[in-house]
Amino acid sequence: MSIFDQFVPAPRLVARLVADRPAQGSAPLGRVYGPALRQVEVLVTDTTISEPVDPMTHGGSDLCRRAAMDGLRALRRPKHKTITAGPATVETFIADDVFGASRLLMLDELLAETLLVERPSHGTLVVVPNRHMVAVHILESVRSIPAALRILGELAVAEYRIGEPLSPWVYFRAADGRLSLLASPSASPSLDPRFNAVLRDLTAAED
Repeated sequence: MSIFDQFVPAPRLVARLVADRPAQGSAPLGRVYGPALRQVEVLVTDTTISEPVDPMTHGGSDLCRRAAMDGLRALRRPKHKTITAGPATVETFIADDVFGASRLLMLDELLAETLLVERPSHGTLVVVPNRHMVAVHILESVRSIPAALRILGELAVAEYRIGEPLSPWVYFRAADGRLSLLASPSASPSLDPRFNAVLRDLTAAED
C-alpha cells in the first residue's frame, strides 16, 4: 500500500433519486420509487460520483440500500426556506450537492428535524424538479391546497431544467411514504383514490 493511499477519500454508498429513464435492452438498477422516479445507490468520494452500482456487489439489495441511506443521512442538511401564499405554506429544501431531491427518501426525518413534524397523518404534496431541490406542502387543510398546488406547480415548471431535471410533476406522498400522481394521466383523468380519501377526511374535519 502506498503512503499516499491514506489521503484518498474512501468511496461510500449514498442513496440517490434519479429520473426513471431505463436504457433500452438493459435491466435498470435500483427500484422504482414513484412515477418517473427511481432510487439507486452510488459510490461517492469528495470529488466523484459513480454510476448506479449493482447491489449484489455490495452485500445484496437490503444491505446496500441501508448503507446508502446511512450515507445520505450523513450529508450536510440542505438549506430550508418557507414560502407562504395566502393560507398555504410550502417548505423548500435546497442543497449545494446533487442529492437535494434525494432527501425525499428521508423526508420524514427531515420534517421532524426541521419542523418538529412527525410523519404527517394526511401526507404531503411534493415536487422534486431537479437534483438540488425538494419542496413540500403538509396536508392539514383543504383551504390551503389550491394555493399550495399553484406554488408547487410553478416551482416544478421553473426548476425542472435547472441542474439535471428529475420530474415536472406534483406528487401526493401518503403517510406511509408511497408516491403517486394527483390524477391519473389517462384520457379521462381521475383523482388518485388515496388523495381523494384525504380530501374527504380534511373536508369532514372542517365542516
